[in-house]
Amino acid sequence: MNRVWVVALLGLLVAGCGQKKQELRLLNWSDYMPKEVLEEFERREGIKVVEDTYDSPEAMLSKLQAGGDAEYDVLITADYTVGSLARAGSLQELDKSKIPNLQNLDPQFASPAFDPGGRYSVVYQWGTTGLAYREDLVKGPVESWAVIFDPAKQVGPFLLLDEMREMMGAALKYQGESVNTTDPEKLAKVQELLLGAKRRSQGFAGGTSIRDRLIAGDIAVGPAYSGDILAAQAENPQLKYVIPVEGATLWTDNLVVLKKSPNHELAYKFINFLLEPQIAAQISNSIGYATPVAAAMDQIAEKDNPIIYPSPEIRERLELLADLGEQADAFNKVWAEVKSR
Repeated sequence: MNRVWVVALLGLLVAGCGQKKQELRLLNWSDYMPKEVLEEFERREGIKVVEDTYDSPEAMLSKLQAGGDAEYDVLITADYTVGSLARAGSLQELDKSKIPNLQNLDPQFASPAFDPGGRYSVVYQWGTTGLAYREDLVKGPVESWAVIFDPAKQVGPFLLLDEMREMMGAALKYQGESVNTTDPEKLAKVQELLLGAKRRSQGFAGGTSIRDRLIAGDIAVGPAYSGDILAAQAENPQLKYVIPVEGATLWTDNLVVLKKSPNHELAYKFINFLLEPQIAAQISNSIGYATPVAAAMDQIAEKDNPIIYPSPEIRERLELLADLGEQADAFNKVWAEVKSR
């Protein structure tokens, strides 16, 4: 073959390789990002978004530890995991000059307690974790965490949420304590309560599984995320949601950039895109959780729905999960004991 043609052919091959679309790799909770939103970002940037999902923080950490920390660009993660991931060196400190749409955030979410100053994270969605139940299946009132923790108050078959801080927080609230209590005596009681509940339950499950089992009628009650239940009520109006009288958690899920991300610049563009008012409203209107983007509120369809945006009276019974730092080991030990027995 003529050398000129060989060089030309090699040039075409190299050019072809260079035309491969850039990828943004996203690790996210299940059922937590509208497909249409990802497609719009792909269209704008001329790239491909690859989304992988998880159902529990343990599953998320396993993915990262198996090499995902160098594979994914953006992670959506629970509030209380941000600090531990940052201390482990997994997160990129944010360059806020590359996220101008941060100005659209509600000020209450700009510097959350778990990440002062928003050094590593941007709030994506927020909501509550309460009790969901089938009104036609329960055998008594559902007003308290007692339906899970007190055998005498059990109203039907139930599942436990496979999420350490949420379930331990529920047990602490049931005792009249803060969800962030690290007192050894209180945590010993938490272990006792959870072991008792586990024996009477149908086991542990992720939030979407609890939602689906409630719809199917396999269980009558279970801890659940507010947005999951709002969406499911369209399938079964007998499905109800309540914040227990003892209180519950107000949680946030957060966008973070992994330090070993293959594409930091694209990660910043994606976060900035999600903070656009129209996009933020589209996400919340689709998945049923509350937006932290104040500039999007006039486009929110369910802004008067108390499941998504609780009243001030209910907000007083809600508490944010804090980053426990070294004290997290005490929680981890209790949870490991509960899961292993």
